[in-house]
Amino acid sequence: MKQDTFFRDHWADIASESLEDYQQMFTWRPEMAPLLAPADLEPGQVVVDYGCGPGGLALELARCTGPSGHVHGVDLNADFVGMARQALADAGFAAFTTVHHATDDRIPLDDAQADRLVCKNVMEYVPDVAATLAEFRRVVRPGGIVHIIDSDWGMLVVEPLGATRLRELMDAASLAFRTPHIGRILYSEMKRAGFSDVSVAIRAGADTEGRMLPVLQHVAQFAEVSGKFEQKRVDAILTEVRQSIAEGACLMTLPQFMVTGRA
Repeated sequence: MKQDTFFRDHWADIASESLEDYQQMFTWRPEMAPLLAPADLEPGQVVVDYGCGPGGLALELARCTGPSGHVHGVDLNADFVGMARQALADAGFAAFTTVHHATDDRIPLDDAQADRLVCKNVMEYVPDVAATLAEFRRVVRPGGIVHIIDSDWGMLVVEPLGATRLRELMDAASLAFRTPHIGRILYSEMKRAGFSDVSVAIRAGADTEGRMLPVLQHVAQFAEVSGKFEQKRVDAILTEVRQSIAEGACLMTLPQFMVTGRA
């Protein structure tokens, strides 16, 4: 993969041994429900899940819209598309869900087809934020809601690493993100894109059990791919964090920005 397009390529081409890790990382959990509240989801709606991955969020969206609605998942990774289709079928949702394999940045739907569009932890990777928001506006009906949930990697906390070492790690891993600080600019970007009634909220949980370790492991992998961190340095960092988790002394958090607007 080329370093200048790695932010996108590493999602389009995922090693088979990593697919299960991502499936676990993207599993929807009941405690995440507040992240969706601003989307105002209701039965009967047509909802787009942009960057649906292996289908964890799409499952929850389908539960919200029910058989009278329809959920359209969209992803650029063919393996994720297959996994999402299977997960939705296994849950009995196949009849009112469709998962699209997108080979470019266009959503494969006609204009004004959706009541809602939800995009979770994807905008940090898109090549052009403004163009993607314009595409969201195209697909959502006038008055419909676009609800974006995303991170700001400048606000990541991983103790025991401390601010300096964590910043060095994130700087090295930055090739994996097109806009790593997307969280803090989403509000203004949506205003500029012409959305109305734009609101923003931030939710941050404290992970003291190590649930975020897989996320840190992927970040460390990206730092190694960049060539700025040797494997032994990556291994040392991960060993230290694992030890801190085992001792019950670890704290990790990555605030999630929830930005919502009307088309």
